[in-house]
Amino acid sequence: MRSRNIPKQLVVALVAVALGLFGAAFAQTTMRLAHISPAGSPADKGAQLFANLVNQGTNGKYTIKIYPNSQLGSAPEYTQQIKLGTLAMGLVTSGQMQEYVKQYGIIEAPFLFSSLQQAHKVLDGPAGDQLAALAKQQGFIILSNWEWGFRQITNSVRPIQEPADMKGLKMRVPSEFQIQDMMKALGASTDTIAFPELYTALAQKVVDGQDNPVQTIFDQHFYEVQKYLAITNHAYNTQMLVMSQHAWNSLSAQEQQVFMNASKRAGDLVRNLDEQQQSSEITQMQQKGMVVTHPDLAAFRKAVQPADQQVYDYVGDAFAQKFVAEVEAAAGQ
Repeated sequence: MRSRNIPKQLVVALVAVALGLFGAAFAQTTMRLAHISPAGSPADKGAQLFANLVNQGTNGKYTIKIYPNSQLGSAPEYTQQIKLGTLAMGLVTSGQMQEYVKQYGIIEAPFLFSSLQQAHKVLDGPAGDQLAALAKQQGFIILSNWEWGFRQITNSVRPIQEPADMKGLKMRVPSEFQIQDMMKALGASTDTIAFPELYTALAQKVVDGQDNPVQTIFDQHFYEVQKYLAITNHAYNTQMLVMSQHAWNSLSAQEQQVFMNASKRAGDLVRNLDEQQQSSEITQMQQKGMVVTHPDLAAFRKAVQPADQQVYDYVGDAFAQKFVAEVEAAAGQ
């Protein structure tokens, strides 16, 4: 049988094509993104937009797989995974970040910000850049600020009109000492309960109440197990899309810019959705039987003043004073 002689040049070309196809397939990378909000929430819609923009901007090289609703654990748990480099990225609040970078603790100082616009201006500016630089030293890359929002108080016992109404309530608090100190200053007792367990704790009356932004209260259906909502705006909490240093270093400079730009656009979407939907969500919760109060906040500010110094001591007085000056300057602009 006569053998066919395949030209050497053709063999080389075929091998090159095969290797090229294999290399292209091999280069495709899936990264995981964790957050604690339910599917369909503003945060989740932001994550979906981010994933689409990254996929488009890298010509399909990167796929972002989203794990909503605490599927990869509580926020403190997956923040630790980001730190270790075992998780590519997640939505992390300043409360979780302060465990690694103390200076982030200033953000939740009592009544520090008077509006969302003021908070955004400060955190998207030089003050936020300084915090991001400190986070990078600890292995976290802050892609951009998104939104968690102003915290409000809910409970199942009575309407809140003045600080005295808080006395004797058993309040669930997150791990952030600022919230714990504020609640204690108002005369409540506190119990630290992980966020994924909060609904059950409220339903079973392990605690009387909790505090979170309106968006979270609505998305998590807390109105089903809480009768009263007080709009107090007692603390602002940012949420950031945070990437592990390990995952960040695997990107080219061009890809890093794609990720940063995508995060900024997604964060803007989340902020807009949160702000647009808040009024409607409060109305819907009232229609479901929730009683909403709007206390005079002057008395609340005075009552929680002792918690201010605890924050300043934690982050360092010099840093706190500089940050507060940025906040005050943003208020006048």
